Amino acid sequence: MDSKLALPIVVTALITALVVGGAFFFLGGRGPAVNGEGGELAGRVASLEAEKTALEEEKAALEAEASELREENEALREYTQIRREPKEGWRQYFPDAETTTLEGEPIEDVRQLLGEPPYLVRSTAADPQNSREVWVYTPFREDPTGLYLFFKGGRLDKARMDEFPGLRGSFIWEDEDFWG
Repeated sequence: MDSKLALPIVVTALITALVVGGAFFFLGGRGPAVNGEGGELAGRVASLEAEKTALEEEKAALEAEASELREENEALREYTQIRREPKEGWRQYFPDAETTTLEGEPIEDVRQLLGEPPYLVRSTAADPQNSREVWVYTPFREDPTGLYLFFKGGRLDKARMDEFPGLRGSFIWEDEDFWG
């Protein structure tokens, strides 16, 4: 081989080796694993797989919790929904226009059975036994009859079905036995 030609070939090979080696050094490349040994890379893959599994389990737990919270939210909405009419089956508690089988029941129990009323008048007192509430439902679509519930001291005192012209024109304001 000609010596003039050999020197540029050797110099080119050395420069190429330095450039490729430098690139691997600066870019952090280590090249392919030798003899099937993954070493550090295999450990990192295993760690990422374990993290992925843990995240999938956490996601499933959070989805289950979110589902439970949605169900609880729906139950609370149904419980506190203001209704024009009382809940289904309300007639069984009111055999006639002036009588109720719920007399003496606590407010919360009545609310559970009938739902949240659309009209409520409340007079609170320092002594809870002196507090008063009147609830009015309008149970019939084409009829102006109102179902009035009178609470004293947190318990149902009496009920009455009568015409409901609205709170302003209602007889409830003149019931001295109740407010007195």
